[in-house]
Amino acid sequence: MLKSIVFAAALVAAAGSACAQTTVSLTPAADDWSLTEVSVVKNLPGPALWKVIKGDKVVWLIGDERIDTTKTWDSARIDRILSDAEGLYLPPAPKFSLLALYAVMSGKDLPGKQTLRDVLPPAEYARWTQLARTYEIDTRDIEKDRPLWAGVRFLDAVSTKKGFSSQVITQHLTQVAKRHKVKVARISRMETRALVKQTNAIDEAEGRRCLTVMLDLTEYMVATTAAQTDAWASGDVEALKAILRAQPKADCHEALGGQLRAQWTADTLRMVDTAMQGTRRSVLLLPMPMLLDERLVNDLRAQGYQVRTPG
Repeated sequence: MLKSIVFAAALVAAAGSACAQTTVSLTPAADDWSLTEVSVVKNLPGPALWKVIKGDKVVWLIGDERIDTTKTWDSARIDRILSDAEGLYLPPAPKFSLLALYAVMSGKDLPGKQTLRDVLPPAEYARWTQLARTYEIDTRDIEKDRPLWAGVRFLDAVSTKKGFSSQVITQHLTQVAKRHKVKVARISRMETRALVKQTNAIDEAEGRRCLTVMLDLTEYMVATTAAQTDAWASGDVEALKAILRAQPKADCHEALGGQLRAQWTADTLRMVDTAMQGTRRSVLLLPMPMLLDERLVNDLRAQGYQVRTPG
């Protein structure tokens, strides 16, 4: 799945770059009646939760998703669960090393002094420049990238410009966990060298196709993130599924996406097993597509767990 590739590749590509650090507002500010206008913000109900049970042990799963950070969301339920939890486990993430970072930097750029103008068909380059103007993105540095990396960085730049991020969810849950002295750890750390090597080995034609897919996804992200945020924040799982089903076909370098999905699923199943050995409940934050995909739930049930899904 391209979304899996984007998740991992964007993390690698952004290893040395700044990311948006917007803090989510959990409650409306107190009314200041000295103001001539009062804006009242109504919090949405909390996000959906999946409950994994075996005997008297419980592990809660919550979906991580890119959201509009200007919107508020009600975290009261998950905050209560975290307040007495044994552990909070964050989504799988790349294991960075100097070798991996060097591989990214050495394979990211187009050869010589070429730019995207030199390697893209005229119609595709015209689309690229038009979208850059539309979203007000300075692409002078990105223009030197190979098409796949250009697409990853462009989507990330638009996301940052629009204030779309999943980091606010991670940041908030981590802050709550630390406040209650709950252990915080990653589900796993992925070795990045093979990922970077395979990504940089993509041929020119596939790289151009990947850029087209990334531009399609960027436009779809801009059009749907507000609705996606509302659905995530209100626990509307069916609406989330509909948004994901309707997104542009994300089949760029599908083999790598399948490898990542299999690895993340295996790591998640192992972490659930580990969490079930604890004395108290634990919370796992997972990419939302993993939770909406019935394969993970089916795998958990096959291992003898009872899984209560939202709704």
